[in-house]
Amino acid sequence: MTTEAYVDLHAKIYDEFWSFYPGKIARALLRLHQAVMPDSERRALDVGCGTGIVAARFLKEGYRITGLDLSKAMLDRAHKRFQDAQDRVTLIHADATDFTVPAPVPFAFSTYDIPNHLTDLDQVGSYLRAVYRAVEPGGMFAFDLTTAKGLEAMNRIWIKDEESTMFLFRGVMNQQEGRGFFRISGVVRADDGRYDRFESTIVNTAHAVSDVVDLMKDAGWSDCRVATPDRPLAQAERPEDEDRVLFVARKNAA
Repeated sequence: MTTEAYVDLHAKIYDEFWSFYPGKIARALLRLHQAVMPDSERRALDVGCGTGIVAARFLKEGYRITGLDLSKAMLDRAHKRFQDAQDRVTLIHADATDFTVPAPVPFAFSTYDIPNHLTDLDQVGSYLRAVYRAVEPGGMFAFDLTTAKGLEAMNRIWIKDEESTMFLFRGVMNQQEGRGFFRISGVVRADDGRYDRFESTIVNTAHAVSDVVDLMKDAGWSDCRVATPDRPLAQAERPEDEDRVLFVARKNAA
């Protein structure tokens, strides 16, 4: 079971200041799906959809989208984003490790490192099995993960100071435990001119790439490979040396 860590104001600054990577990975995932499954129906599942940045890019390309997220704050912003596309977008409040969807999809994806937000490999296995059930036979699943090397970058302090927002990012990586902790705190100016304070604490867990691949196979996925967001169609030569990797797998046809 995962826990919600994103408050409403954090969701707001996520949309404003963390949108670069979701936009980048959306382009990579579209390229991947259309190259590997060119004749696939354009329906997709976004597991951990957040505020809907990635889903919006798929929607623009003609996909029908089902998105799910545990954070009500994130989903509230996603609902606002898709208020004029409700006939093509279904949003579900659910845990990525235990969910059901109205109908299986040919392509599922999750971005911004959902497995890192799961505290142990048992939870990662539950997540992989839940997505497996949601994908139709012959379908594909792609998801990213920040490696232990990539999580080392959490050891920093970062200050963002804008006219409407000021926040402080403080991160610490405990190499021995394989966990990184970061706290984001700050103030956001409201429409009436006052400033509202927020604080969120996020925990990231390092999982070995080989362990995740083994769990994928245990969950039933086949043709498992490890790529990178920059090169989604190529096998990464040394995945653990990358900051972030992209796992790609298929569900066997019936």
